[in-house]
Amino acid sequence: MSTLEILLAKDGIRETMAKYCHALDACDFAGVAALFAEDGTWTANYGTVTGRAEITAFLATVVPTKGNGPQRKHYICNSVITVDGDTATAHSDYLIIRESVDGLIPVMGGTYRDTFRQIDGRWCYSRKTLVHDIVGNMGLLNNR
Repeated sequence: MSTLEILLAKDGIRETMAKYCHALDACDFAGVAALFAEDGTWTANYGTVTGRAEITAFLATVVPTKGNGPQRKHYICNSVITVDGDTATAHSDYLIIRESVDGLIPVMGGTYRDTFRQIDGRWCYSRKTLVHDIVGNMGLLNNR
């Protein structure tokens, strides 16, 4: 791959990662799942699901929608992306803050370990693994 092709791939991958945060923060679980390949896997220490339908359904059982629990914002930084043709890996730090009665509080920091595949010209998650390095009360529906 040329340098330009690698840079364009990295930009597309960063956009996919940003769309993940925006969709999850908006509780658009189908929108999150649409960023995955059909056989893509989402995994954390409290569950692993494969396929868009399972990802959508699982997130709906974990993340409270507006009015059903505290809302949150995801932030990604320090991403290191390695592109190899139509596949790629990324390791990124993330921070999640949520609303509380005392204002905004940081509730989790960790590492996203992602693999991507380019499908029909767009970068999709093949696998997203959440590593929770520091954890507070997320206010999730599964009591995490």
